[in-house]
Amino acid sequence: MKRSVLIIDDELDQAEGLAKSLLKSIKNTSFEYVADEESIITAIENHYFSVAIVDLRMDKFSFDGIDLIKKIIEVNPFSKIIIISAFAGEYLSPIKDLFKTGKILDVIEKKEFTAFTEELRNVIEEYHVNLFNNPSEINNALLEFYSQAKNEKDAFKKGERFENFVSLLFQSIGYSKVTKRVKDKSLNEVDLIIRNEIDDSFLSKFGKYILIECKNKPKENIDKNTFIVFNSKLVHTNHLSELGILATTGYIARNTYIEAVRTSHDIRKIIFLSNVEFEELILSHDKLETFKEIIDSQVKDN
Repeated sequence: MKRSVLIIDDELDQAEGLAKSLLKSIKNTSFEYVADEESIITAIENHYFSVAIVDLRMDKFSFDGIDLIKKIIEVNPFSKIIIISAFAGEYLSPIKDLFKTGKILDVIEKKEFTAFTEELRNVIEEYHVNLFNNPSEINNALLEFYSQAKNEKDAFKKGERFENFVSLLFQSIGYSKVTKRVKDKSLNEVDLIIRNEIDDSFLSKFGKYILIECKNKPKENIDKNTFIVFNSKLVHTNHLSELGILATTGYIARNTYIEAVRTSHDIRKIIFLSNVEFEELILSHDKLETFKEIIDSQVKDN
């Protein structure tokens, strides 16, 4: 899991300046800044960050910082939030409610720039030290999110929650960019596309992208036809993707394994993630290595 900070502001110059200043003083941490409505929502929903710095007052937008913080809490269970504002007094009641979630690290007043960034630096570094010394917090958040996805009754929300869980799981492995619900020009939809930029010599050989199909139907198996359709999507990526993942809360049908063996001569590889593999990944303290071991275990069998 990376140390990554997302800075959200409605003023591009302020967001960029803050990112550059913090980058100079905090090592081994990446900083991303967004300052327009579309980029902000895209980053919250698709990008990995362990800490979000959120300005409250956004006069240019259809939402304010309170709305965005609620969105972050909804879609990212292991991101913490630092509130920054020169107008925090105007938001006392909603800030008080947000603190009850346990997701707010601090509220920092915008003031003289050097003192302001120094205070931010201290909060960010202290949190990251505590986080990496106690990875169980991440594992517990993932386990809770997985349980919510499996227990959801509404059919649409069930699929959405599972996709969010899988996205967060791979972000915890180390993948920074995960895009959801992508359609190509032929309208073939892929649930998740991971930009394969991870710093690992083994995984980097699987092409520029990893495709994931998510099935949250515990009573249904992943059958042969599901495998064939997904394999076709992998084939038509212009060799940009050589690794696909079929993720399910159910089970893999026997004829699916047979089909996987039949196509195993191909350079592309499809890995199955079901309940057993998810449990291994959630509880692992080295999720990257566990993911590679899962791939190893399935090379021979399918």
